Amino acid sequence: MKIGYCFMKDWLVTRPGLVRLVDELGYDGIEIWSQAFDAVGLDGVRRIVSGLRCEVASINPYFDFTSSRESFERSLEIAYTYVGYAEALGCTRIRVWASARGAFASGDEAEPEHWEAAVRGIQAVCDMAAPAGIACVLEVHYGDGQLFDTSENALRMLRRVARPNCTLNLQPPLRGEDPLESATRLGPYVTHLHAHNWKGGWGNFTFLGEGDVDFEAFLRILRSYGFDGYISLEHTSRDPEGIARHEIAYLRSLIAKLEAG
Repeated sequence: MKIGYCFMKDWLVTRPGLVRLVDELGYDGIEIWSQAFDAVGLDGVRRIVSGLRCEVASINPYFDFTSSRESFERSLEIAYTYVGYAEALGCTRIRVWASARGAFASGDEAEPEHWEAAVRGIQAVCDMAAPAGIACVLEVHYGDGQLFDTSENALRMLRRVARPNCTLNLQPPLRGEDPLESATRLGPYVTHLHAHNWKGGWGNFTFLGEGDVDFEAFLRILRSYGFDGYISLEHTSRDPEGIARHEIAYLRSLIAKLEAG
């Protein structure tokens, strides 16, 4: 298993000290959001990461296959661009959304035509990415208006997309589910994690080992299915540097424990 750090929004560009710290602490990889590419382009991003020891674990564009024909076509253009970015950066994962932020209150309210459009769009992205050995990881979580906001909806999407390079980036909590339940149902398909913990509800973030979720039990379940991907820290804005220092020590210890059996 590997340890990653999410550089949300344009952090890769605007927080150079944090970039250096994460690299010096020995993180295996970083995730880069689309806003960094919007700010400085591929060449600018490449200059920033060229001196790092860590790899680019994932790049995270936004797609909207469900709003309109125009948004569908624009999303395919974005996908083509980001597959090129991934190849240029030696990155083997692209984060995939299917809809605009807040498009649906839940995946269950989407109409059949929304599902059809999402399936066709994700299939197209997977087919673009496959020749370069790039996985398309569906970001599975609740609250941003995506179709795959429950285990059942995520499995439904995987079955319908039916592409070997389509996998899951699990980010609990899913709608109406305990994280351990989500790990049990989705474990065989999870290749990447956006790691969080909280006290008293989503958004009240705390350290991974100190929240309402038994993070060790959660990761142990995924490990039982062969999970060997990235555990990537997200939503660290309350103390980016302090969290980077604290969590790498915690995760190194936990990974060593789980990998030792």
